[in-house]
Amino acid sequence: MAASSLRFPLSPWIISNHTSNLQLSNPRIIPFWLIRCSSSSSSTVTESNPEQSVQKWEPLRKKKVVMRVGYVGSNYRGLQMQRQESSISTIERELENAVFKAGGILESNFGNLHKIGWDRSSRTDKGVRQVDHGKIFQVHSLATMISLKMEIPVDAWNGDPNGIALANYVNFHLPKDIKVFSILPSQRSFDARRECDLRKYSYLLSAEIIGIKSDSSASEIDHHIAEFNDILNTFEAFRKGEHPFHNYTIRSKYRKQCPAKGSPSNGQVSIKAKSSGEASASESEGSDGEENSGINGMISSNYDERENQNSSESTSFVEHPVGSSNNHGKGLKEQYPKLGVRARWLQEPDERDRISASHFRKILNCSCGKLERYLGLDYVELSICGESFMLHQIRKMVGTAIAVKRELLPRDILTLSLAKFSRIVLPLAPSEVLILRGNSFSVRTKPGNVKRPEMLTLVGSKEILKSVDEFYMSVMLPQVSKFLDPSKSPWHDWLENLAQSSIPEAELDDVRTAWRLWKENFHSRTKVMPM
Repeated sequence: MAASSLRFPLSPWIISNHTSNLQLSNPRIIPFWLIRCSSSSSSTVTESNPEQSVQKWEPLRKKKVVMRVGYVGSNYRGLQMQRQESSISTIERELENAVFKAGGILESNFGNLHKIGWDRSSRTDKGVRQVDHGKIFQVHSLATMISLKMEIPVDAWNGDPNGIALANYVNFHLPKDIKVFSILPSQRSFDARRECDLRKYSYLLSAEIIGIKSDSSASEIDHHIAEFNDILNTFEAFRKGEHPFHNYTIRSKYRKQCPAKGSPSNGQVSIKAKSSGEASASESEGSDGEENSGINGMISSNYDERENQNSSESTSFVEHPVGSSNNHGKGLKEQYPKLGVRARWLQEPDERDRISASHFRKILNCSCGKLERYLGLDYVELSICGESFMLHQIRKMVGTAIAVKRELLPRDILTLSLAKFSRIVLPLAPSEVLILRGNSFSVRTKPGNVKRPEMLTLVGSKEILKSVDEFYMSVMLPQVSKFLDPSKSPWHDWLENLAQSSIPEAELDDVRTAWRLWKENFHSRTKVMPM
């Protein structure tokens, strides 16, 4: 069985060029600016390696561009640069340094992303600054789009319509685990985050975790995959529209903030409320971010009060990720001396725990692929495609599906957890094998599904996709495969704790009874409604 790839054939496409050492889209056509840089920038070639490629282009003018970037997040503290912590290594810090060294950022603008209009398609690691016991939550990407106003050379894309040559000037200054696949000109009105209307994630999962053994027959393998697919398909919303995924995230992050009693009612939004609202807005277009949160959290009658406390306290109390901290071996009683209710039904509206439209999400596809093998490890690749995702949503979907497949949670937990009046604590799967695979973009200000030409190129060019596939196979998969052994971290402790964190049947029965009554009342009301 071959290792999973992006389903594009791998073929040699890197040409040899001793004067520039760059990968060109067409070896017969060399961009004019590349010839100019090669002949006029000899001072950038080091004496120790005279055949080293030219490292910097000669900037001519500033132009808004969009880059497609891939990275393995294992060695970084997230995507976004954190100016208040200048010593922290992030993907964007490496990218800014590389673009600057390549000639794309003036020295007067270096160090201030706001000056160059830096924006990204999603924040795949919202809240990654909250580190638990020194553990960094990992997330990887093959399709992060970053827009900025870049200093570009003359005739930058002549002979290079896919922006490969520009990208490789930047790549020269990047570490191996970060790569720019393409840089293309963009219109001023392009909004990388808000125009992203579809995101596809992959989650690599050891086959053994869903019951497939090394000696399983073909029919047994097919049975396990079909059963797991049936579980995953429950999240899809083709005919049912959007589902409320409030149990698959930290609800307060997507709730409209109401002014506290006694606060001045002058129509102004407080700084705290404003920041929370901005977070909700960005996350609604965002991603399954990685934040300090976890599997075995308990909810209590004042759950949302705790949830609305400062994030470092609430996340450590409410949810602590198994497989995402250094104290994997601690038992539930040691980690959580005060265990509360894990499942309940809101019998009456609770203003502190209200579900809003932001909690509803549409999942277009949630499925499990065929059995794959890499370096002797059997695994399956889960595909989760949707318009947008909330914090932890994908990992909680995967964690819950695994628990159901292993019969640690009942099958109807899926239906119950997607009912807007239920409040259920669900398991959070590890982040180390989560990958942003792809996305699509549409112009928000125009009716219909209008696509920008540069975005069609970035997501559909065969040349760019070959580069993406090569990076996945040669760099990303070897790193991610380290987390495919169920007997090692993070899976060993995660599975061990998962087996100890079942929801009491009495609590589930109360939720089931309330859910049935709610359904009956709902149907009775809809029948008597006038036509």
